[in-house]
Amino acid sequence: MADLREENQLHRVYKEVVPSAGEFDEHSHRFYATFETENESDATAGPRALIVGDGPRKLGNSTANDYVLAMIAREPKHHQYQVVSHSNNPNSLLMTQWLSDKVFLEPMTEEAVASVARLERTDYAFVPAGK
Repeated sequence: MADLREENQLHRVYKEVVPSAGEFDEHSHRFYATFETENESDATAGPRALIVGDGPRKLGNSTANDYVLAMIAREPKHHQYQVVSHSNNPNSLLMTQWLSDKVFLEPMTEEAVASVARLERTDYAFVPAGK
């Protein structure tokens, strides 16, 4: 499927999740992919670190997984990196603004993660063991 999209120049673009459905001027910095023409996400400014977190299914129960991902996210933030998260779990701690400056809520596929990495041009990527 990815080859067919590439062959026909169909690339992912990202739309921002707007909790108020546009009623208020707000920016959640949470994005989802679509195959339209307008991209609402620009690369984050400054040095960037990508954290690929896949919810509670790979590292034990959700509490253990969220703890590990939170500890991973704290370190780049401590060193003044913008943390960009790619997650398929809408309940993850990575969704909070204290841990992630920008979140892409997408399926855990190689194609989806690579698309985010290309858009953000991250300096580092953290991928939990087992991926």
